[in-house]
Amino acid sequence: RAQSAALAAGLHARGIARGDRVAVWLPNVPLWVGLMFACARLGASVVAVNTRFKSQELGDILGRTGAKLLVYWPGFRGIDFTGLLAAVEPACMRDLRHVVAYSEGVDGPLPPKVCGLPVIASDVLLRDQISVPAAGTADDGCVMFTTSGTTSKPKLVLHTQRSITQHAMDATRALEYDAAGSVIKVVTPLCGVSGFGMPFAAVAAGAPCVLSSAFEARESLDLIRQHRVTHMHANHEIIRRWLDALEAMDGRDDVSSLQWVNCGSGIAGVHERASALGIAVRSIYGSSELQARFSRQRPDLLPERAFEAGGFPLSGEAHVRAADIDTGCILPHGEKGELQARAPSAMKAYYGDAAATARAITEDGYVRTGDCGYTRADGSFVHEARIGDVLKLSGFMVSPAEIETMLLSCAGVAQCQVVGVASERGARAVAFVRCEGDFDEAGLLRWCGERMARYKVPARIVRLDVFPTTAGANAPKIQKNKLREMAQSLSL
Repeated sequence: RAQSAALAAGLHARGIARGDRVAVWLPNVPLWVGLMFACARLGASVVAVNTRFKSQELGDILGRTGAKLLVYWPGFRGIDFTGLLAAVEPACMRDLRHVVAYSEGVDGPLPPKVCGLPVIASDVLLRDQISVPAAGTADDGCVMFTTSGTTSKPKLVLHTQRSITQHAMDATRALEYDAAGSVIKVVTPLCGVSGFGMPFAAVAAGAPCVLSSAFEARESLDLIRQHRVTHMHANHEIIRRWLDALEAMDGRDDVSSLQWVNCGSGIAGVHERASALGIAVRSIYGSSELQARFSRQRPDLLPERAFEAGGFPLSGEAHVRAADIDTGCILPHGEKGELQARAPSAMKAYYGDAAATARAITEDGYVRTGDCGYTRADGSFVHEARIGDVLKLSGFMVSPAEIETMLLSCAGVAQCQVVGVASERGARAVAFVRCEGDFDEAGLLRWCGERMARYKVPARIVRLDVFPTTAGANAPKIQKNKLREMAQSLSL
């Protein structure tokens, strides 16, 4: 409270007021969280900028949001962030008035100027002790996340103080962050909803929160042991790297304090490995539009559903329905369609894009998720795939995740992605796998054929050492378009 009040005074002294935007181009450091509370106090919004962004991406975000102030870390990981900022097109910087630089004292002197603007040390913001009245309200926008989509530029997902606060409270209660002795660790970047929600849930819970500026598997495990971490949210790749590190040590590292690791989009492929080392992984569903921990599975009540993506909404006020993809008609339980959700955690709008907002939010206030799935009478739902990824094989709708889960249950298959391609025989599935040990395509195909309907068996299974990825706010994302191009070039 004291830090954010001082930061608010420092920002106010530099002209930041209600309705303004502050771009935060920082890794996971405590200042990120302080700036978020400071901007909320003023009624301003934080623009969460990915540290992986290059000059053109940064310029696009600064230009579209009209950010008046930018905070960055010039020396983070030895990357020339000042050079990247200097290379931004001047037209994109037309609204920028101040540049603030963060340092941890080992990066050398700060640049005196960048883009013609004097560089202010972040410590200077804390020197203003003038009390600034709180101007922000519950319905003011407070943070924007970038999210990829079908357009050439990322959309800007705007959340209000109410949606962020309510989601933090709901996550705290439903995921037991407020249990005695809880310690929360942030693993994924704060610039995406996966990482962002964790420190605010920790504040809501009154629990300690462990931050580290970059993820390293070995260091991360050391921090878990040192601080007796109980709760985390991670993606499949991070969990896999933890497990690799633990197994390399024969599981000798002490991670016994961990009660739950939340993992998005189902937990097939990591659940059994984690369980063997005493780590409980829970399937979580979320998105930038609905926030990261929108729903979770309840393996304590329904162990047979533990591997499914979807589950029960965390908020008692949330509701999920499925709509026919073509007609928009609401479907009965069990019928597959586009999942739509209404919840306190939902976004306010896509900033600066009224047309995209109108397409994304129905007239009665449901967010169109773009995901395919179905609902159940008990209030839960199942997420199967992105609508564009659903395969129609031999006239049947098939989720790639179903085939991926089957292949991941085969010994030696560590990672799997399935895409659909056109062929002379109609649409076919092609699987790409990363294997530990020998690879036998014919053997894997026979294995699938013994366990799945024939039309679901991939036409080909291709081994990759590394999957093509692109940077994402929460984690690197596998480039399915590249996989489709690779699949299309195969002989089917």
